[in-house]
Amino acid sequence: MMVPILEQVNVQLKDRLRIVKIDTEKYTDLATQYKIASLPTLVLFKQGQPVDRIEGVMQAPQLVQYLQTKV
Repeated sequence: MMVPILEQVNVQLKDRLRIVKIDTEKYTDLATQYKIASLPTLVLFKQGQPVDRIEGVMQAPQLVQYLQTKV
């Protein structure tokens, strides 16, 4: 569900951030470490540390606008 949205965001912000998708069923330790209980959940990192999170679906234009204030 989020793949096309994240692809659009990546095109618009590729010089400012990197998007990494993790399979939470395969990497359960990461899901637990970052307290990911529902999908979709986006965890935003800055300098290797989590700084924000977005839970639920957000359309690409709104997500781009939100992320531009964070990066």
